[in-house]
Amino acid sequence: MQIDSWQSSDPVPSGFTANGVTALCDENLARAKAITNDIRTLKDAPDEALTWEATFGALDDAILALELASTVPSLMHMTHPDAAVREAASKAEPKVSEFVTELFLDAELANVFKRFANTHPELEGARKKFVDETLRDYRRNGLDLPHEGQKRLRELNEELTKLGQEFESNIASSLSHIDVKPEQLDGLPESFIAAHPSGENGLVRITTAYPDYKPFMKYAKDRDAAKRLYVAYNTRAQNKNLPILNRVLALRKEKATLLGYETWAHYVLETRMAKEPSRVFGFLEGLHAALKPRAAEEFAAYGHAAIPISDASYYEEFVNRRDYAFDSAALSEYFESSTVFHGMLDVMSELFGIEFRSIDLPAWQEEVRCLEVTDGGEPLGRIYLDLHPRDNKYSHAAVFGIRNARKLPDGSRLLPMCSLVCNFPRKGALLSHEDVVTLFHEFGHALHKIMYQGELSSLGGLNVARDFVEAPSQMLEEWAWQRASLDRFARHHKTGAPIPDELFDAMTKSRHVGEAIATERQLFLAMLDLTYHTREPGFDTTKVLKELHVEYSQFRFIEGTHFQACFGHLMGYDAGYYGYQWALAIARDLLTRFEKEGLTKERPRTKQKWSRRSSGARRMMKRTNVISARPSDASSA
Repeated sequence: MQIDSWQSSDPVPSGFTANGVTALCDENLARAKAITNDIRTLKDAPDEALTWEATFGALDDAILALELASTVPSLMHMTHPDAAVREAASKAEPKVSEFVTELFLDAELANVFKRFANTHPELEGARKKFVDETLRDYRRNGLDLPHEGQKRLRELNEELTKLGQEFESNIASSLSHIDVKPEQLDGLPESFIAAHPSGENGLVRITTAYPDYKPFMKYAKDRDAAKRLYVAYNTRAQNKNLPILNRVLALRKEKATLLGYETWAHYVLETRMAKEPSRVFGFLEGLHAALKPRAAEEFAAYGHAAIPISDASYYEEFVNRRDYAFDSAALSEYFESSTVFHGMLDVMSELFGIEFRSIDLPAWQEEVRCLEVTDGGEPLGRIYLDLHPRDNKYSHAAVFGIRNARKLPDGSRLLPMCSLVCNFPRKGALLSHEDVVTLFHEFGHALHKIMYQGELSSLGGLNVARDFVEAPSQMLEEWAWQRASLDRFARHHKTGAPIPDELFDAMTKSRHVGEAIATERQLFLAMLDLTYHTREPGFDTTKVLKELHVEYSQFRFIEGTHFQACFGHLMGYDAGYYGYQWALAIARDLLTRFEKEGLTKERPRTKQKWSRRSSGARRMMKRTNVISARPSDASSA
C-alpha cells in the first residue's frame, strides 16, 4: 500500500461546485478501475506473485478510491445549499453502484482473490476478516449467476440506487407548515414564542423542521393545532414516496429471489449478528410481551382511554409535571445551544484523553465549521460540523463518512474524516434535553469513526455489523444524564446558574416516565421495517402500518397519515431498524465495562483521575470494532 496525494489530501473542497463534485467522483472511479485492472493482470501469474500487497492490499486501495468517489458527493447531495451542486452530486452514487456491481461480477478478479486465500491459510485478524468477507460478498453479489441473471441483477441494482436517492431527496425537500394564530402558541416556552413573530397576515408559521415541530408537539395547549402539524409532518412526500416504496419493495424481493434468498430480510440479515428474520421477530416479540403490561400502566396514568398519537409527547410532559414536578421547558433554560456543544466537547476530551480545536477551512455553507481531533497535539482526524436547519438539507441527525483511517507502510496513519449533520437551533436558542442526548449519541458515531486504529480502511470507522453500530453511541448517551457531565456546561442562559438540585432530581426521577411506551414505538418501527421486507410485495403499506400501530401502540392512529413515506430508514436501514433495540443491550454491557474501569459519576473528577480513565475509555471505543456479544432477550424497558 502506497500513499499518494489523492488519498491524503482533504477531498471536501472538491465538492463545493457541480464540476468539482463530478470530477471528484470520476477521478476516483478511474483510480479504482486502474487498481483493479492491475489486480486482474495477475490472473495467470504464479502463486508466489500473489502477495498481500498485490491482491487484497491493492483491493483496499481501490475501496478507498471508491469511498472518496461517493462519500463527499453523498454529503453534498444531502446538505449543499446549491441545487445545481446537489443535482451533480446525486449522479455519483449510481456511478459507484455500477462499478461495485461490476467488481463483484468479475470472475477473473474473484479467481485472483480465491487463489490468494487458498495459498495463504495462515492469515488471521483483520486480514483474515477482510479476505473472508470479500469472498463472501462475491457470492452474495451474484458472481455465480448465469449471464441472464447477472444482466437482470445489474438492472435491479441500477434502479434500486436511483429510487433510494429519490426517496431520501423527496423527504429532504418536503418541508411543510401550518399557520396558527398567536394565541395558539399558548404553552410554548417564551424563547420559542419570541422566535416566531406574526407575519403580515397576523398568523404565525410553524414548520415541520425539528426545531419547530418537536416543541410545538410537546408544549402547545391547542391540541387541534398540534394534530394539524402532526398530519403535515406525516404526509410529507407521500404522493411521490408511496409509489417509490412499493416499487423498491418489489425490486428488493426480486433481487433476493434471484440471489437465492427467501426474502430481502433473509438476504440482509445473513451478514448481521442476528443472522435470520425468525430470530429478529422472536427478539422483538419477546421484548414486546415483556413490556406491554408496563406500557399499558404508563398509558393509564395519562387519564384518558383514547389519545391520538399526535398527543404522545404532550401527555408524557403532563405526567412529568404532575407526578414529578419536572418541567422539561424549565430544564431547557440551562441548555443554550452553543454552550452545550462546547461542554460536550469538554466531556469527550476528558473521557477519551483527546483534544478538539476549530480549524479555519472552507466549507459548503457559511455556518459549517471544522474540528480537528488531536491526541497530545498529534492529529487524529477531522469532523465537519453542519449543525443547523435550512431548506433542502437532510432533516434528521446523522454522521456522514468522508474518509476512513488506515495504517500506512511507513507506520503513520491516514487521518479519517466525517461530518456531523444535525438540525439543532442556532447559537442563543435553547435545546431540549432530548436534543442534548441526541448530540452525545451522534458525536459518539463521529468518535467511533475517528478513533479507528486498524490497518485496513475497508474495515474502518463504522464498518461493523449494522446491528451493533449503534451500541457505542447509545452508551455515550449516558453522559448526558450524569450530574458530573451536566455541571460542566448546563448553565441558565440568563443567570449562569447550574441546574438546581430539585430540578436535576426531578429529571432523574422522571427519566423512565413513558419508557415502555417509547420502547413500544421503537419496536413498532422495527416490526414495520421487517414486515415490509418479509411479506410478498403488492400489499397495502398503509394497511400494514395501521395494523402494526394497533398492536404496538397505546395511542390512536390518525387516519390520512402515511408515516412510511417519510421513514428514511427504509432506504438506509432496510430490514435492519431492529438494530437500535438489539444494540441497546450491548450498549448496556459496554457501559458496565466502563464503570468497572472507574468511569462512573460517583468517582471524583480530578484531572489526574480523568487522565487515568481516558486510556481505558479509548481502549473501549477501539474494541467496538470486534465485540460480537449476543444481546439479552430481556426487556430493555
